[in-house]
Amino acid sequence: MLLQAKRLPILLPLIFNFIYVQSLTSVEQVQPTEEQLSSFWLSQAQDQLGERLARTKDAIIDTRKAKNVVMLLGDGLSITTLTAARILKGQRSGARGEEAQLALERFPFAGLSKTYCVDEQTPDSACTATAYLGGVKTHSGTVGQSASGERVDSVLQWAQQAGKVTGIVTTTRLTDASPAGAYAHVRRRGEELEIARQLVEDEPGKSLHVILGGGLSKFTDERRDGKNLLTQWRETNPNGCFARSLKDLRNCSDATGSLLGVFGDSHMSYHLAASKEQPRLCEMAAAAIEKLQQKSQEDGNGYFVFIEGGRIDHGHHETRVGYALDEMLEFDAAVETVIKMTDPRETLIVATADHSHTLSMAGYAKRGTPILGMDAQQRDLNGVPYSTLNYAIGKWQSLDKEGKRESPSKTLSTTSYTPSYIHGRKGVHSGEDVAVFAMGPQAHHFGGIMEQNLLPHIIGYAACLGSGVTLCRQEKDNATDVSTFA
Repeated sequence: MLLQAKRLPILLPLIFNFIYVQSLTSVEQVQPTEEQLSSFWLSQAQDQLGERLARTKDAIIDTRKAKNVVMLLGDGLSITTLTAARILKGQRSGARGEEAQLALERFPFAGLSKTYCVDEQTPDSACTATAYLGGVKTHSGTVGQSASGERVDSVLQWAQQAGKVTGIVTTTRLTDASPAGAYAHVRRRGEELEIARQLVEDEPGKSLHVILGGGLSKFTDERRDGKNLLTQWRETNPNGCFARSLKDLRNCSDATGSLLGVFGDSHMSYHLAASKEQPRLCEMAAAAIEKLQQKSQEDGNGYFVFIEGGRIDHGHHETRVGYALDEMLEFDAAVETVIKMTDPRETLIVATADHSHTLSMAGYAKRGTPILGMDAQQRDLNGVPYSTLNYAIGKWQSLDKEGKRESPSKTLSTTSYTPSYIHGRKGVHSGEDVAVFAMGPQAHHFGGIMEQNLLPHIIGYAACLGSGVTLCRQEKDNATDVSTFA
């Protein structure tokens, strides 16, 4: 009996661990049925919107309706990326860096967004786009559909139904997951040829007034259906203007019709590797807002534009932090452009990310340490120095011939691979919350911690879009008829 009692402290942890592992297995096998439906997420978001309105009605009084909406997305823009890019911005100007300020820091309201998918803790850009643009969480890899396959309309379609002119801008292929969330409905994000068709032939894609990004081959050369979607767009938009370069884009400023600009067969080039003929994100943002402002003045209903800095994410996947941070500063320049070109009294600006990345900024580097360089003060247990920034999982580890970690200082550069702790095929997403920034009418509602699918509902409230509770319609028969969203 005494022997059994002595063994008990050893056995109990093993028993509890076995029970815990079994419980994890059972959780993975069962997904709540209601989460498969659009109605669950739409109702949930409307309930959370109601709680948020009740919480702030006595604290902040803002009766302004958002005539215009600009939604900016930094793909893969983690909080570590924000901090590191801020320091790089300052160091590029000759300062120590930490005291620099990003354009996003001028936004008066900020919060955090929970990014998980219906089926995964760590999301991809497809399920997140369906959440922050469509108001519904779905399966990883799915765009514009619920987990059960229902069509999910985006907030851009809500805007078109309200008479607003709309546009999308991205540095990725126009058929990539994030921009596709504005107009497409596919089970698998890889169906880019179908996504391209929907952009040109279906609503709301064919009614977009501005379309700027990359991915020309998805509309022409790669197709096997005999269609030339570029030719179709030109036939449908006889007064439209098509741009293939920065010069073309500038020449399109006087055109009266819609604007289509495609600046690469695939993704647009990284800013650090781009030719002068490729427009920067800030230049595309300026062209889009100018065009949308001109068009919206005709009817007075305003506009909605989605602007994505999509290659931040790609730099992280390659674990080339120099590329990722430079793309973040390109995004920052676009944010600055949007602020300068819009009136904060009538334009709601929301800037956020879809998901995070595993970039870390660890150790005790001295103030002013080059953010893309080495931490000269610190050593690991073997006396080997390490870089200021590292990835949890990535393509390159700084190892010698014997497989031991060595200093990356000899190969570290602005465009080099950044060391990672775990050797993987590429850098991976991470599942922590991402930041949300807002300014303009009703911006105070973007505070605290939010489900990601709540974001378009708050935008809808502020701009009187969609069929839920809005500033123009404070109550809807005591409950929201979520079927009207679909």
